[in-house]
Amino acid sequence: MKVAEAKALRGDIIEKLYLYYGQDIRIMALKSALRTKGYVNDDEIKKAIFYLGGEEKRYIHVEVNEKNWLDGYIWLTPTGVNLAERDIEDRGVILDE
Repeated sequence: MKVAEAKALRGDIIEKLYLYYGQDIRIMALKSALRTKGYVNDDEIKKAIFYLGGEEKRYIHVEVNEKNWLDGYIWLTPTGVNLAERDIEDRGVILDE
């Protein structure tokens, strides 16, 4: 995946989770929502989730299901809301204008 596409995928994840802020959703539901944008590769989605939830970022929180990661739950943190609302910037995330 190209760098710009990876950044756009991260932005799409933030935007989708922002729609559901205050709720946790299954990662499978997030993947289904991303399908409309053309993202269906599990590995790329997993990489984007790790980026957004990493120690330095913490834009999202994930409750991992050890048996099947797609059955885990994911939600936006307050810092993730700040990113979605453009109060902070991350050069690794492209949000739609």
